[in-house]
Amino acid sequence: MAASSHRIMLGPLVAAIDQGTSSTRFLVFNSKTAELLSHHQVEIKQSFPKEGWVEEDPKEILQSVYECMERTCEKLMQLNIDISNIKAIGVTNQRETTLVWDKETGEPLYNAIDCLSA
Repeated sequence: MAASSHRIMLGPLVAAIDQGTSSTRFLVFNSKTAELLSHHQVEIKQSFPKEGWVEEDPKEILQSVYECMERTCEKLMQLNIDISNIKAIGVTNQRETTLVWDKETGEPLYNAIDCLSA
């Protein structure tokens, strides 16, 4: 029998990308029970060029999202959970962060800037 025939069918799964100032997380839940099935978190480097100002590398942020999704899906597959049942992904992100991308190249024009509240 093929390995995929032993996969656990839990029904629809829902996932969340939680991209914050200090880390990124990807979480997958059973949609019927809200049970957390798997997750992965990656810390993000920050720089503080002036008081109340935090900067982050936009490419590192994007890479952290990819890494978290990949590692979480690997963990689910190790648990024999069928990742094709992920039917929805919600996103939460940094509220007061500014990031500008070049519309032609898709490259960031500068670091992500987060002005912290006093």
